[in-house]
Amino acid sequence: MKGLGGLDLLVNNAAHQVSQASLADLSTDQLDATFKTNVYAMVWITKAALPHLPAGGCVINTASVQAFEPSANLLDYAMTKSCMVSFTKSLAKQLAGKGIRVNAVAPGPFWTPLQPSGGQPPDAIVTFGEKSPLGRPGQPAELAGTYVLLAAGDSSYVTGEVFGGTGGSMPY
Repeated sequence: MKGLGGLDLLVNNAAHQVSQASLADLSTDQLDATFKTNVYAMVWITKAALPHLPAGGCVINTASVQAFEPSANLLDYAMTKSCMVSFTKSLAKQLAGKGIRVNAVAPGPFWTPLQPSGGQPPDAIVTFGEKSPLGRPGQPAELAGTYVLLAAGDSSYVTGEVFGGTGGSMPY
């Protein structure tokens, strides 16, 4: 804040995802880690940033297509991404009068470190993203323009929205 002269934009983009075939396999420790990383951290970071965001500032949360089309093996992760969508829409209403916009980006199958680090079963990695109409997973750089659009002043009338990036799948 001091070094850059202020804060105009907050992007919440942390995530914890571990594939589990069954609810019976979901431990309390995993559930806590997923919610603390994906939900609690987003709330705490946003709460800390809000006093520094001026009118015209914005918050962009990274949700997921899992909020709308949850996979059976990502139960806890999908729940947290649904929380993020609700948080986005509710906070957008709270902050609209202050001129601060809140939106979310909800990627579909994107190739990130989440996938090979336990976010997908090993046998699913080789076909990850092939079911999208584009037939492949997205790359993180392919969402950069969406974040820039939401951060730009040209989007001053956009708040409480969730923008997808799903390779052509439209679950929401």
